[in-house]
Amino acid sequence: MESFKEYVTKRIDNTIPQVKEMFKLIWLGVADSMKLKGAIIRTIKSEILRKNFIHCIFLNGIIFLGTYLIYLYWVSPMLNYLLNHFPTLSNMFTIIYFSLWVYPVYIFSIIANSKWYTEIAKESFVISGRTTFANSTNGILSSFVDEIYRNLLFGVILVMSAIIAFIPYTNFINFVIITWLYSFWCFDYKWILRGKWNLLQRIQYFETHWAYMFGYGLIFTTCSFFFPMLIGNAIFSILYPLFIILSISAKPTKMVNQDGILPKQIPIFYVPEIIVNVILKLYVKYKNKRGAAKSTPPTTKQN
Repeated sequence: MESFKEYVTKRIDNTIPQVKEMFKLIWLGVADSMKLKGAIIRTIKSEILRKNFIHCIFLNGIIFLGTYLIYLYWVSPMLNYLLNHFPTLSNMFTIIYFSLWVYPVYIFSIIANSKWYTEIAKESFVISGRTTFANSTNGILSSFVDEIYRNLLFGVILVMSAIIAFIPYTNFINFVIITWLYSFWCFDYKWILRGKWNLLQRIQYFETHWAYMFGYGLIFTTCSFFFPMLIGNAIFSILYPLFIILSISAKPTKMVNQDGILPKQIPIFYVPEIIVNVILKLYVKYKNKRGAAKSTPPTTKQN
């Protein structure tokens, strides 16, 4: 029987080939995400893909990003020059512009993009030779619950990312989190359409393929992460359909070598899951308390 020291030494020695395998898997993910030529060809050939992708480019690239860049690099400097002695008027115009144009268009783009992304994912899934899963009544209810939990989970992750962004020297951590998040978003359409796994099973699969998934989201995140928020989100919205299309045919690979110190599974969503569970428990407790208060009959005073 080997001693603890021998066991640790063996694990450390086996870490080198494990690290090599990790970088290989990351590269496989990067390589699969760079097959943009194939995604573009599929988009051109399919009327549904082409129509929805053009909508994404027009709304996000021209209407939103185009007008925002015009304001940022042309209108705003001109106003600052003309209203040099009236900074209050310049600030007022900026507030009006963002309130009446930028943010309304941004909110509308989120809603419209969601619809177009779903149609792009469905069409890509059908083109690949697969058939979408038809839910039963119980399946629809389960999917609805999954969707609520999923949106809460992603909301918590984005809030965590925003908080981390304010902490000095954490840019790399934030980049890694966003890379995994973007990668999950790409593959989640495929898993939902296949209809075999609930959200927790999809998360487990993702976390056991953590190296490949990081590689897949790496290029995508790099294209938008380092820009200001509105510009980065517009770039994300334009590129996202292509990475959804590529994820349909991608085949993630997990780490085979388990003898080193690198984990088989990284609990990427562990902390957000805890926070979401606490939020849901507090909400249920609050609803039960209100329900109990309503069901209690009012007391009447007796003379």
